[in-house]
Amino acid sequence: MVVEAGSGTRRIRTIHDLGVLLVEDDDFTRKLISRLLHDIKVRAVFEAADGIQALDILRKNGGDVDAVICDLEMPRMGGLDLLHALRTATGNPLADLPVLVLTGHREAEMVKRAIAYGISGYLVKPVSKADLTKRLSFAIQKKQ
Repeated sequence: MVVEAGSGTRRIRTIHDLGVLLVEDDDFTRKLISRLLHDIKVRAVFEAADGIQALDILRKNGGDVDAVICDLEMPRMGGLDLLHALRTATGNPLADLPVLVLTGHREAEMVKRAIAYGISGYLVKPVSKADLTKRLSFAIQKKQ
């Protein structure tokens, strides 16, 4: 999978500069986290219900996505498969995109596997605004 990034390169200084791709299959959780992202005033929020939709959004809007928040367990294409596609595709300009994974406590083994793909951090459900802000801030600082 090769994703073509947009032609312009933006400098990310704060959370407010971020375009975030939220990948979550549960409608309620996706709407809640999307609302939190809007509340903390990120620049843009893109939403996908699974990894396949996420890859499609990245193909079309890759240059506008600066970070991904991704559930691990989803139908069709789960979070680990999405991470694998992002991190291992030859020539993918988004291979180093910061990724935060969403997890429940029962998914500890999956989080360990996600760490091997170089995630920027994780968020435990239910997600709080404070934790979301802290983790996104850390992810963009880590990338710079």
